[in-house]
Amino acid sequence: MSAGRGMLYLHHGTTSVCSIKVRLALAEKGLEWTGEVLNLQRGDQHRPEYAKLNPNEYVPTLVHDGRVVIESTLIIEYLDETFPEPPLMPADPYARAMARLWMKKIDDYLHASTSAITFATANRKVLLRKTPEELEAHLASVPDPAYRERQRLSITHGLAAPHVAQAVRNFEKYIGEMETTLARQPYLAGDGYSLAEAAATPYVNRAEMLGMDRLWVDRRPHVSDWLARVRARPSFDPAITSWLSEADRERFDIPREETWRKVREILGTA
Repeated sequence: MSAGRGMLYLHHGTTSVCSIKVRLALAEKGLEWTGEVLNLQRGDQHRPEYAKLNPNEYVPTLVHDGRVVIESTLIIEYLDETFPEPPLMPADPYARAMARLWMKKIDDYLHASTSAITFATANRKVLLRKTPEELEAHLASVPDPAYRERQRLSITHGLAAPHVAQAVRNFEKYIGEMETTLARQPYLAGDGYSLAEAAATPYVNRAEMLGMDRLWVDRRPHVSDWLARVRARPSFDPAITSWLSEADRERFDIPREETWRKVREILGTA
């Protein structure tokens, strides 16, 4: 393990896809770090003291020697530039641009799509246990009005919420583009693991947890092979599996066939 330069402190969530992205980069770099796990279901990210660090009230937030870095894509690029060995970006400028493009697609549309489907399934199951007053208090704590309304629709309507169909189509698009690229090369930006993998892995893994793995299983063999390769890396379990709590496992114990039926209906596939 590399000691690196200075102390790395990460505010993160156990199943948060953006937190996993950063934990993967830290593990691939072999960096020592410590941190705080925020209970996102309880609303720890909305505590006033955390909002001072991250005004968006999201996780993760990295603090390096007292300097705060927010936004997971920026955090992993910061880590790669600050701790250059081993490099997690290709040397070739075009390949670097392609790695950034995969990350940009996540930030542009796949992250919101993942949130929509997660709230319509796993999170909905937990939130529906709240009293109407508790649910309203939860929604009132969400600072972004558009995000708050999407949550409300997901909780009320589940997979029938109006924005879920586009979220499913966005996953189909991203996974399809992955298959095309991975048919030519073993990793998204070329021959080696890069930040593009650290960014994409949590989302593909989440899709499987939600019952959407048939977007690639028996349909897109190169995506299946890629997922097997990234899961076999020493970074996967310490960054993802080892953080799952019993409450997390219970939350994601959802009727996967129900999700897949809805996905198949939206995509018009047999």
